[in-house]
Amino acid sequence: MSYFELLRGHRGLLSFGLLTAFASSFGQTFFISLFLPGFMDAFGLNTASLGVLYSVATLGSALSLPALGARIDTASLRRYTVGVTLMLAGAAAVVAFAPHYVLLGLGVLGLRLFGQGLMGHISQTVMAREFGAARGKALGVAGLGYPLGEALLPIGFAVLLRFVEWRTAWLAVAAFLLAAVLPAALRLLRNTAPVAAAQTAEKRSGYKFMLRDARLAFYLPAILVAPFAMTGLFLYQTVIAQRKGWAPEWIAAAFVVFAISRASSSVLIGPWIDRFTALRLLPAYALPMGLGALLLAVVEGPWVAFPYLCLMGLTAGFHGSVAAAMWAELYGPENVGRARSVASSLAVFSTAACPALMGWMFERGVSLDAMLFGGAAIVAVVSGLAMAPQFAAYGASRGMPVAGQPRTAERP
Repeated sequence: MSYFELLRGHRGLLSFGLLTAFASSFGQTFFISLFLPGFMDAFGLNTASLGVLYSVATLGSALSLPALGARIDTASLRRYTVGVTLMLAGAAAVVAFAPHYVLLGLGVLGLRLFGQGLMGHISQTVMAREFGAARGKALGVAGLGYPLGEALLPIGFAVLLRFVEWRTAWLAVAAFLLAAVLPAALRLLRNTAPVAAAQTAEKRSGYKFMLRDARLAFYLPAILVAPFAMTGLFLYQTVIAQRKGWAPEWIAAAFVVFAISRASSSVLIGPWIDRFTALRLLPAYALPMGLGALLLAVVEGPWVAFPYLCLMGLTAGFHGSVAAAMWAELYGPENVGRARSVASSLAVFSTAACPALMGWMFERGVSLDAMLFGGAAIVAVVSGLAMAPQFAAYGASRGMPVAGQPRTAERP
């Protein structure tokens, strides 16, 4: 099935996936960071205390994701979407009206959980489970919502914050979610009847089916390496520019290339997933990021910011589609929500770990180049690990197939 045929036959559900991916931006770090000066002024916070608040909120989101994310496998998609959207709007309102930094922390927790966590979870889970052999292309189309948010929202809200205070801007976010996102999502689902929610024959309860799958020890490091590394590199982008002797504008300008690269790779990877499977592509998806780290380590000129972020964008676009599609290939469409929610929770934990690790290394005098070479080596190692299940069948006595081959029925 070509992209044209897919869009012609399923534009409603694809648009729903793109919309929910875009709406997840309101809980992403790049958006919340626009309001950090306002938070610090209003609540008397410094960078250290604000960092602790943000980390605690992010970890709280990670702990909640498995339980709430798994419900998408059994709940009505319309009701699930309504609940997540209402809670995200409520979190934005809590931030807007917060009289104390404790309530601010609760609001940020809600933004991280229902925005970055569950809105993106809805988008990728529905695309992965509803489109079967065309899931790669569907994930590619829906994944365009992420770079769309990255391209539009920072500029739009930077302008808005010149005319209104930050609390008013968060009320505008809540109003937009209630008045635009929620009605549009319900309208797009009105003539759509998702089939996976009704498939219960192979649906599994709990998480034991993942815990006893030895392949995950090889796959998970490769899945987690991109969010782990990119969070640290992007958080310390100004430090990187300072260490390299660049003007900060070079990194800021290069992020346009990142958004374009991410959008392009999101569409490019779709047909490859449908043809080769996500499991076979998993070992290769992070290699552009590793190459980008090497390039940044060996080149001092500011022009390298553009190819560096282009390569990062390739991995970012590949990651979303490959990571979502592989759960359907491993455990079936009816279990995507449960499996992906666990992986997303681990990814959030990893995003909290890398900034702390890099900060500690900077304080210990570890050079930036050493960190970049080490990061590239880690990418090579985890990519090699992800290839191992391609050559061996694990748990044959339990009926588990070779990775990338059709699943067999689970034995009672």
